[in-house]
Parts: sequence; structure tokens; C-alpha cells
Amino acid sequence: MKSRSTGLRGSEVCKRHKASPAIPSDLVIEILTRLPAKSLMRFKSVSNVWSSLICSQYFTNRYQTVSSPAPRLYMGLSFFDDSHLKCMLISVSPSSDSDITISSFDTHQDLTNRAMRGYITHVFRGLVCIVDEASAQIYNTTTRQLVVLPKIEESSIIDGDHKLKNIKYHIGHDPVHGRYKVVCTVATTSGKVGESTTYMSEQWVLLLGGDRSSRWRKIPCQSSHFPLTQGLTINGRMYYLAWIRELDHVLVSLDTSSEEISMLQAPEDNFCPIRVTLIECCEKVAILHYFYLEIEGTMKLWVLEDAEKNQWSCKSLVFQSSQVDLSNKIKLGVVGTTRNGEVIFAPLDTAYFYVILYDLPKNHMRKVEIKETPNRHLTQFSETAGFDDVENLMYL
Repeated sequence: MKSRSTGLRGSEVCKRHKASPAIPSDLVIEILTRLPAKSLMRFKSVSNVWSSLICSQYFTNRYQTVSSPAPRLYMGLSFFDDSHLKCMLISVSPSSDSDITISSFDTHQDLTNRAMRGYITHVFRGLVCIVDEASAQIYNTTTRQLVVLPKIEESSIIDGDHKLKNIKYHIGHDPVHGRYKVVCTVATTSGKVGESTTYMSEQWVLLLGGDRSSRWRKIPCQSSHFPLTQGLTINGRMYYLAWIRELDHVLVSLDTSSEEISMLQAPEDNFCPIRVTLIECCEKVAILHYFYLEIEGTMKLWVLEDAEKNQWSCKSLVFQSSQVDLSNKIKLGVVGTTRNGEVIFAPLDTAYFYVILYDLPKNHMRKVEIKETPNRHLTQFSETAGFDDVENLMYL
């Protein structure tokens, strides 16, 4: 992967990218950070100096602290066109938080034309992770850049003859150095201890935006484990739920700066690995178990109140019959939370065009329909990838 990021600080950027004498360089940067991302993408073609400035790590980080774009919901559509299966990524945005329908959409044709391979695992700060078995791609929704990540050549699990392989990719952000990283956890079964299955795993890290020599680096972990959920990044730490033995749950925590891994014992309860996810609740990591949502209209929420003391709070959520009817007893999956803390539920394995937003503190649920979706009549399958409100100028 080739990078045009300079990693310079503000003063160094100003000195290197001098503007007209009439306008100080630092003022130019302040003006540019307040422009829409689409305008900045056009301004890159003004000159090499402007392109280098806009793609610099300093400007990218500065822009994210200033800009406040409208939140967008990302969906992947699969449809047949002239007997060929095609994929499309769209993003939709309501005009206000109070809207009950979404009608404004943006089609990411760049990704469509390049034949998106695999499925979308998540969206994080304007970056979309697309996984196809052991390979992965990263797509920047702002710059429309799509890169294929290098293969992990030295993994003994990926290249080994194992019947069961679990490969998960997570995008994280290092707030200390202002960099983005992709973490890959590879796991498989290793044997039995009594009646419990044991696992072996590897953890690999790749720096996004590195030069052509960037490679996956293996990082140590105190205990092998089997990941169950997608990663969740909060305040520079990435979390995911895993098994160290079958039905023995732990919360894995990775410091994205130091790349040190630690583990916390999860609450002692039986989770269905298919219907459990991690969400952010009041800036804390939480476990949401929703296996009985469609059947009984109940969920359980555990919130990590104190990581050092491993203290969890537990809350049972009971829905009213009207709330259960709102989902029409269709299987739902959690695809993230909004900036207001609402949990986003989306239909699974269907071509329904709506999401359900659930306010945890208020126990309030509302249905949001997506109107005027492109290729709606042709769509065979749709997947809601996630909710995001970041425009990322980072050059991959």
C-alpha cells in the first residue's frame, strides 16, 4: 500500500505548504478544515502542494476534530443485473434525527464497479471493512479509495490444515499517534480439556497508510481464544468477546497504541454466540444478549462499570407487545449505535429496507424506513453494515 501521508505537525505543515503571502498558511488550513469533504477531494487536483497538504496526517486528524458531518447508515445490496450478481454499497442519511423515514442516499459506484468481494463486517470512522474468507479490503467512504490488504503469509493457522478456522478483522484507531490499524485474529480448535474444547489463536496488526513495505506484525497474547463478536473501539481500546474454552467467556481488550492484550472474565451467564454483541453504553463497553428478542421480547444488558475490579452491572429489558410486533418477529441483528446512544437493529437474511432504533434508557423503540433505494426491485439481499458520522480524508 502506498501512502501520501506526511505525518507532520501543524507548524511543519504550514512551513512546507506556503500559500499566497496575502493569506497565512495556518489560516488556509483553518479555512480548509471547515469545507465539505467533497470540496476537498476536488481541491486535491489544484496542485501537488494542495494534494500533499490535504492528504497529510496532521490535516486528516485536524479535519476530524473540526468537521461535523450528518450521520449516515451504510448498506450493502446484492442484485441480479443481466443474469449477473452485482453488489452495491449505498449510504443513506436522514435530514434530521426526528425523521421517521430516510430518502437521501449516496451510491458508491467506485466500489460497485470494482466488484466488491465478500461481506461488510463493519464501518469505523469512515472506513469500511470487507472480508472474503482469509482476505480483506478497506474502503474509504470519503476518498472512495479501495485497497486490498496483503495476505498474512506467516500464519500457521491460515495456511494449516484445520477444519475450523475463525478469521476476524477489526479496524481500530490509535489516539496517541493518530493512526489507524487493522487487527486480525485467527483462531481454530486445538483439542479437549475434559468436556471443553480448547483453542489456539494468533493476533496480527497492520498499520493503515503505511508504505509498500508495510506488513502484518504478530503480537503476543497471554491466552489463546476464539473470537465471538466483531471488535468495538472505545477511547483507544478495542474490545471483543471470546471463548478461552467452550462456554468460558472473556472480554478481550487491546490497547491500540501499545498493542498490549489483556482479558477480563465476562459475566457468568450462558450467551448464545450468534445473538450476542458488544455495544457502547454511556462511553462504556457493554454486552447485549438478544437471543430471546423475537420469541419472548426480552434482552439482557451487562455494562462494564469498573475494568480494574471487573465489576459488571446487569439489566433485564422487557418489551411491550407493541414493541415486539414492530419487528414482525423477523430475526434482527445489531449493527451499532447512533450518536444519541440508540441501538440499531436491522433485519437479517432479507431484503427489507428498514432499521429499528432502540433507546436503552427510555426503553423506546421506533422503526425507520429507507425510501427510494436504488435497484430496490432487483435486490435479492441487503445487509446493513453500520452507522457512522465521520468523513475520513486518510489516504490508504
